[in-house]
Amino acid sequence: MSLEYLLNSASVPEIVIFGATHIGVRLAHRLAGRFTVLVVDRAPEPPETPSGWRYAQGDLTTPPNIARARTVFAVTDEDKLNIRIALAVRHESKTAPIVITLVQSRLGRKLARHLDRFSFISPPELAARRIVDAIYAPRPESAAAAPVTGEPEPDLPRRWRVDRLIVRALSIIAAMAALSTIYFHFAEDLSWIDSIYFVVTMMATVGFGDISLRTSTTVSKLIGILLMIASVTNTAVIFALVSDTLLRRRLALTFGRRRVKQSGHVLVVGIGSVGLEVIEELIKRGERVVAVDTKADGKYLPQVHAMGIPAVIGDAKYERALRDAGMPAAKALISVTSDDLTNLEIGLNARLLNPEVRVVLRIYDPILALSLDEHLDIRFAFSMSSIAAGVLAQLAEDDAQPAG
Repeated sequence: MSLEYLLNSASVPEIVIFGATHIGVRLAHRLAGRFTVLVVDRAPEPPETPSGWRYAQGDLTTPPNIARARTVFAVTDEDKLNIRIALAVRHESKTAPIVITLVQSRLGRKLARHLDRFSFISPPELAARRIVDAIYAPRPESAAAAPVTGEPEPDLPRRWRVDRLIVRALSIIAAMAALSTIYFHFAEDLSWIDSIYFVVTMMATVGFGDISLRTSTTVSKLIGILLMIASVTNTAVIFALVSDTLLRRRLALTFGRRRVKQSGHVLVVGIGSVGLEVIEELIKRGERVVAVDTKADGKYLPQVHAMGIPAVIGDAKYERALRDAGMPAAKALISVTSDDLTNLEIGLNARLLNPEVRVVLRIYDPILALSLDEHLDIRFAFSMSSIAAGVLAQLAEDDAQPAG
């Protein structure tokens, strides 16, 4: 059914939601029992089968006859698009209430000063507060530590791995030295020790004070020239490779490939918009934090470094990264990556290394979030979309309450 038909028909929906995102669909489910709800998106089909609400494919920036709706929500995954929808709605109607989601809450506060009947929420901020609150929530009396059913990975020392290019360069220079020693031993009638001494001094370009090739044959002189040139070139290559290896190790240490020695801290895995909000909320509450992320060049990692937060670069699905971040002595683990199964695996790894740790996971699937408590003893699993949808639904319901 077309969007134009639905918004121009006699039964105009009371709630119009632009964006069939996780938040949009959850919001539609929550409001469908009380209001007539329409979800609008560009996709020809909704991500879930509508249950008590309708879906229409349409342009997200030019809503027709939108003034007849009770409340308009813009909950796409793009801040810029949500703002464009809000402005388009306000162009069509000066009175229709507009509620949008914005990651950049400071921008939302500025917009609210210029637009009437406009409000916004920041899902990362809402989720961060709820997630951090879970750290302090009392454990149910029936909650027991999950039994350790596997052996943790042994804490093996890290091995120094020499660059293969360095090995090849050293092999080449050793081969040149050996062949040259043999040649000059026979061609110049030098003893073995004198031949070795002569080759080393020539390769290091510090010789010819006692033994020289001045009266030697042309072949010997050419071999000596080639040996000196090859030695200088190969030595420069070796120094360059060694310097590069040391520099890479130094940068790795700078960007977090090191073991954090702390206890009683909170691990935050996944430094995105939600992860950064969680870290800031934890700092406000006086917690010590260690961040873990897979990317050394992550968008939000410079802000983490600026706050003085230790950051470990590694994949927390593997126990090595969790050990480096001090998981065995941690107070809690908060995993807020964008993938449910990744967060679940990280949470299970954390419980394996520290059965007493408080585990808080960001889970999009609400059914999975509820099941984790019952079957895997992970007591705190939150869906950012469900949290945001609940707040948005409350706004719509409060607006529908009669005055007085």
